[in-house]
Order: sequence, then C-alpha cells, then structure tokens
Amino acid sequence: MAKLAINGGSKVIDSPLGKEWPLFGDTERRNLNEVLESGVWWRGGENPETSKVFQFENAFAKFQNAKYGVACTNGTQAIELALKALGIKPGDEVICPAATFVATATACILVNAIPIIVDVDPGNYQISPAAVEAAVGPRTVGIIPVHYGGYPADMAAINAIAEKNDLFVIEDSAHAHGSIWNDQGCGSIGDIGTFSTQMGKALTAGEGGICLTTDEEIADKLFSFHHIGRFRDRPFYEHHLVASNLRMTEWQAAVLLGGMERLEEQANTRDANAKYLEAGLREIDGVSPIERDDWVTRWNFYFYHFKFNSEQFGGISRAQFVSALAAEGLGCGSGHLSPIQKNPLFTERQWGPACFGDNDAPDYAAVETPECQRIHDEEGCSLTHRLFLGDTSDMDLMLEAIAKVRDNVDEIE
Repeated sequence: MAKLAINGGSKVIDSPLGKEWPLFGDTERRNLNEVLESGVWWRGGENPETSKVFQFENAFAKFQNAKYGVACTNGTQAIELALKALGIKPGDEVICPAATFVATATACILVNAIPIIVDVDPGNYQISPAAVEAAVGPRTVGIIPVHYGGYPADMAAINAIAEKNDLFVIEDSAHAHGSIWNDQGCGSIGDIGTFSTQMGKALTAGEGGICLTTDEEIADKLFSFHHIGRFRDRPFYEHHLVASNLRMTEWQAAVLLGGMERLEEQANTRDANAKYLEAGLREIDGVSPIERDDWVTRWNFYFYHFKFNSEQFGGISRAQFVSALAAEGLGCGSGHLSPIQKNPLFTERQWGPACFGDNDAPDYAAVETPECQRIHDEEGCSLTHRLFLGDTSDMDLMLEAIAKVRDNVDEIE
C-alpha cells in the first residue's frame, strides 16, 4: 500500500497552518473610522500632527532605525522615488540582483536608468558582492541590493564597494519589514531604504510603500518628488521640481498603523519558528536551511527559503519533491528565484524609445546568472510567511511532511 499522499496515501497536514493573511482588528476599524469622520482622506490636506500618514512615516522609520520616512503609493514607485531623489540621469547604470521581483530593475528603466543584473551568493541567495564589484563600470552610479526573502544582504561588503567607487546604495527592503542586520533595521543602512506594503507583505495595506533615510537633505528631496515638486514649509501652490503625485492615502496609513502594533511580535514569532524549523531540517537527509550569516540579527521574511539536494534525496528532481510535498499538505514555491532578465520585457527589449536607446542597454538575453538559475531549477524551496505565525506544532507538521517524503522517496518515479 502506498504511503505518500501523491500515490493515494493519507496526507500529513489536513488543516491550515499558521494564520490567515492579512490580520486585522479593532485598531484598524477605529483608525479607518477616524479617517472617515475627519472628512480629510489625503495626507496633503491634513495637519501633520493628526495625519495618519505622518504618524505611520514616523513610527515605521523609528521601528527600522531610520530618521525619516516618506510614504508613497507602492513599492515600485518607492524605488523610482529613491532614484529621483538621488539624482539619477538617463543612461546611468544601477546594479541589481537576478533574484528579486522584476520591479527592482524596471523601476530603473522607468527613470531612464539602465539596470545591470548580477548573480547571487549561493549560500544565502542574496546579491553577490563579488558579482557587484565585477560589474562596476564607468557609467555605474549605484547599487540596489535586495534583502531577498527578508534575509539581510551583506551590507558591509556592499557599502564598502559603494564607498570605494562613490556609488549610492538603495536597499530594496520590500521583503524585509522587521529584519535586522547587525542590530540595525534593514532599510536604514544605505542611502535610502524602500519598502512595499502590498497585499502579501509582512506589513500590508493592500498597496503602498515607503522610503526611509537618515539624511535630512535626501528626505526633503523624497518629500518633494512624491508631492508634485512642493517643498516643505513653502506655499502650497509653489512647485519647485517636475514631479509626480505619489502620496499615500490616509486610508492606507490607518491600516498600516494597526499592523505596526503587531509587527514586532510577528517578526519575533516568525524568526523563532524558522530557527526551530532549521534545527529539524538539519536532521533530514537531502534538505538544509540557509545557514545564517553572523550579521543576521533577525530574519522576518516575506517568504522563507530552504535548500533541496536531489543527489542526497534519492535522485528525484526538485519539481518531484515539491509535488510530493504539496500532496502532503505543504505548498512550496520558488519565490522570485527565476532570473529577472529572462522575462520577455528584457529579452525582447520591450521598454520602448521613451526610455534609453537600444544600443545603451546590455543584451539581456545573453546575460547569464548561473547560480540564480541553478538555485531556481534545482535547489530553492520557499514557504510563505503566514505559515510561521502559529506555534512549533506547525513546524513539527512541516518537518513530518518533508521527512515522510524522504523516507518514502522510492515511491516517486
């Protein structure tokens, strides 16, 4: 009789793990009602002291150890906003990792800069400092390391490269709310940190984003570029820069302030459960955790990665492993490991003449990032963050499912 659920056996996990997402409660309801009753639903019309956006900017900046926050429409435009505030020019090159959501690079294209896409470190799946250093050229102006999956990137190495070559650093922290690098919040280590509060993120209002910085001059530029070129403390209809309206609404901030009340506890819960899971993964042949670098103070992830090794797992493929695991009740994905330059917009050069000319950008179809491709095809397995909001009994079920597949791998053809 078959034991694996994929072959008709009973499955290990037959009820939801963790918690449903998003979580919300009375604080969100109260905040939203206060915005409704105020009749002032946009941050530009509200006194800063009573604006929910203003309150969120300050609370989140403090939480991540930054001095200033400028909330905006979404995470993609947070990166665009950061690039504008740092003086990006057409044809400037910005180094980005292959393992990320495509917006890290397309935000560069949308401000007429050229993304230079590099490989990742096979140990932690973060942007490879060696690959960054090799990619620096005469037109390079900045680096956008991504705290991929919420795991803090090697910011000491990245900042050293940036200082050596006079480059800016924008931390794409869309996955890293509450993650801490060397006791410092992600997003407060480079020149600017950008975050997304899209629906699936560990802090969400459905949509939204925010830029953080510790530099007052940069903060003022961020404010102006998100507020149609206005300067702080100047007349309302006096515009100084050509800029968009990227303002966050009071509604979004009302929800985010509620989420902020839970973020510290949730971050600690995810991190502790992940460490528990990691100890169990080390006991199962053919799977292993990402072994944490010394600089990882806390890993609060958007998704959690672990590693699969076909050779040590009976020779089955990653795809077979994922299918068998799903049948046991544990859905497992690949995160954003598919190299972004393989997207048609890059390989077919679908950015149009409004951006940079065809001869300026690399031939992305020829750009190879072999580690990222290998990890995507053969090794990397991701689990969504909500699974880690329960207790260790959920981790035990996840480990039981993985161990069951390993113990009965001979059933998989």
